[in-house]
Amino acid sequence: MNLLKSKKIQMTLPSSNSKTYFELLDGRAEELHFAQVNPTKFTVNDSEFSLKSGVSVDLEIENVDLVATSSVLWPGQQVRVRGGIHGQGQPIKASAQIPLGKKMADGVQAESFLYWVIETPEGTFHNKQPIHMKGRITGLPPKDATFHSEGTIAIYDEKEDQVGTLYGCLQSN
Repeated sequence: MNLLKSKKIQMTLPSSNSKTYFELLDGRAEELHFAQVNPTKFTVNDSEFSLKSGVSVDLEIENVDLVATSSVLWPGQQVRVRGGIHGQGQPIKASAQIPLGKKMADGVQAESFLYWVIETPEGTFHNKQPIHMKGRITGLPPKDATFHSEGTIAIYDEKEDQVGTLYGCLQSN
């Protein structure tokens, strides 16, 4: 009998809002405001404890499904972002770090590494380098939390040609 079976807890984030700056190589750009189409499902994996650093909680985000209506790049048309199993085909990795002597409810650092499939009127795009999102959470699911990205991420078409960049990503749960 194995007493050390790993525990996985399924959770759902019912709603969130996101925005990102989307810039094409020809210089056209737009700040897209996304709404969540379907609840985001994720799995909380067993935590790891270290006497030096505290507890590390690992998560797998199974699906991201967002939609925005363009007003500049493709006026009136939808842009859809998918991530996770229904996006690039595998869960998105995320984690939270709980320092020694603290509880998650005190507010702890969390981060995620997003790979997106972006459906636009000009074709389907994707990023090869993850969008590194950072935020502070007080519980799971991460309600009342805001995550932001730093830097610029190149996006590519289906032929692997760069078509533009993403930056200034922000997600509020």
